[in-house]
Amino acid sequence: MSVQTDTEAGPLPRGRHRLSRAEVESSQYRRLCGAALVAVGEIGYAATTVADIVARAQVARRTFYAMFAGKDECFAAAYDFGVELGLRRVGEAIGEWGGGDFAARVRTSFEVYLGVLAAAPAATRAIYVESLVAGGPLIAHRARLHHLFAEYVLGSARAGVAAGDLRAVPDPGLIDILLGGIDDRIRACLYDTGAAALPALAPLFTRTALALCDARALPT
Repeated sequence: MSVQTDTEAGPLPRGRHRLSRAEVESSQYRRLCGAALVAVGEIGYAATTVADIVARAQVARRTFYAMFAGKDECFAAAYDFGVELGLRRVGEAIGEWGGGDFAARVRTSFEVYLGVLAAAPAATRAIYVESLVAGGPLIAHRARLHHLFAEYVLGSARAGVAAGDLRAVPDPGLIDILLGGIDDRIRACLYDTGAAALPALAPLFTRTALALCDARALPT
């Protein structure tokens, strides 16, 4: 996330082109999702209108309504779009858990993810702050985000156990606490110092994750 929101790419070419209908619709969908994240992050969820989204996406209003019932549905799709893009960037960076030990993979994951968030401040604010304002329409999507991140951490921990870097897979409850703390610190940073400061959280997140991931194996 930089987050590539597809709002910088410009409109589709006018007139005849070689893009298939599916390619055109995919481009329009991505542009609308990216534009929704930017609009909501810049002016707030409550104030954002469909007109704000289509203007940023440079997509016709009729195209918007062919894909979404309204602002709520578009923002929910945009939220998933942004989250999945961020996770994909992390996955690409660590190469399916390949290379380096568990600690290195954890550190790289946080560095890449926080860098992605810092590069797209409006989208980051939309995902971490304005999604709370949206309320009901985003509840299931926020729960899905939590699940995706939990599975991501647990998958890395299982690989760490198999490689001998960890003594045991951490309790999923501890992962829930870790993710809740990460969300809280990201929001606090956005409020206090802005998205550009997010990468500085990587060492703290790394130390916390490593401590929790080894907690079950520590003597009681």
